[in-house]
Amino acid sequence: LRFTREEAYGMRLNIPAGTAVRFEPGDTREVELVELGGNREVIGLNRLVEGILDTTEVRQAALQRSTNFVR
Repeated sequence: LRFTREEAYGMRLNIPAGTAVRFEPGDTREVELVELGGNREVIGLNRLVEGILDTTEVRQAALQRSTNFVR
C-alpha cells in the first residue's frame, strides 16, 4: 500500500466488509480510498485515533502518534 498517513487519515479501503485484497510480493493492485462514514468517531486503530475524526485536535494527535508507528 502506498499513500501518506495525512492523505489517508479518515479513509478506508473501498472493499466489501468481510473481504480482503491479497498482495503477493511484486504484485500491483489499485484500491480506492473512501471516507469513513457515520458519525466519524473512531476508537482504536492501535490507539492512534481516539475521537471524532473531523476534530482538529484529534487529527493532530493521531498524526503525531503515527510518526513513531511501525510502517
